[in-house]
Amino acid sequence: MLDYVTPSLDTTILAIANAVALFAQHPDQWELLRKDRSLIPHAVNESLRLETPVPQFSRVLTEDHEIGGVPLAAGSRVALLYASANRDERHYPDPTRFDITRRPSDHLAFGRGEHVCVGMHLARLEMSALLERLADRVARFEILERRPMINNGLRGLDYLDVAVEPAT
Repeated sequence: MLDYVTPSLDTTILAIANAVALFAQHPDQWELLRKDRSLIPHAVNESLRLETPVPQFSRVLTEDHEIGGVPLAAGSRVALLYASANRDERHYPDPTRFDITRRPSDHLAFGRGEHVCVGMHLARLEMSALLERLADRVARFEILERRPMINNGLRGLDYLDVAVEPAT
């Protein structure tokens, strides 16, 4: 059981920190969320799309495949670059823009198909509940200090110091 708890704990913490940092950098988006709580699910998806805690994963092909004219033999290890796919300009207009009115429910931050993240519903619930409470209490975030995490498998912040302006 512990194997399922640890990854979901780390990735959810990273996703929450990434979301807070994004809202600090884009106070207009935070104001939109505070005014319209129906945007919370889209804000969760947009923050996960833009700042994916698990940017890549690898798999072994079970059958021969071809991608973009390149043949790949069964048994080959392939890297799935979720972070790259989540910023594909062919799919997401202006892909580096943080926009909580976008509805990116097809992002790959949780994987896809039989390898989808088993904890994605809990992560979304935790992120949504936290954003709901913060929206009640915080008018604005300001990043005082941040430090990226150095990790081969995960992407996020090792340290995030944020000041908040209380809501009135």
